[in-house]
Amino acid sequence: MKLDEKWIRAHLPEDCRDEPIDVFSGMYLDGLKVMSYGERGNPDEILYEAKDEENLRWWQLDKICYFVGKTDKSKIWRWYRDHVENDQWYYSEHRHYDYNAIDDPRLPNFERYLRNLKYAFPSDYFEEKVKEYTALMNHWYLVPHWGYDYEHLCFIEISDSKEYSSDFDKSEEPKPETIIRVIE
Repeated sequence: MKLDEKWIRAHLPEDCRDEPIDVFSGMYLDGLKVMSYGERGNPDEILYEAKDEENLRWWQLDKICYFVGKTDKSKIWRWYRDHVENDQWYYSEHRHYDYNAIDDPRLPNFERYLRNLKYAFPSDYFEEKVKEYTALMNHWYLVPHWGYDYEHLCFIEISDSKEYSSDFDKSEEPKPETIIRVIE
């Protein structure tokens, strides 16, 4: 896919301007339509239809923002999923932790993506994306657990609520009997 590489790199944060930005494998342009090659004999499909060249550049920049930059994976979660038995997760619990929640590997990637958007996009677009990704982080909580700190550009815990088990079981996880190991 053709990229306006100079324009895109100018809109990325300085610390990731030199990173590879060709993240559009399996896609091609047909005029202003972003097309995806058909999967296993299926016809090609339209992924995005841009209004004009500028709109296409902004769409490409948004997608690139998700893949560039460094993630902070240094935080310790209170609970980590260990294994499944009889459709039930079993957990390891850390006594000392940064997040009072079950490990969610999406969080560092979401934070990186939103930091990149903050740098490049207008504030209303950034705030819309923050709301969207905060809703994704809170999907498995009956009471919202995550908020977003606009000053530090990271997710913060806003409650002690716990995740619920599934769409069919609204009981909180982890259940005390599912904690199989405590790490000091």
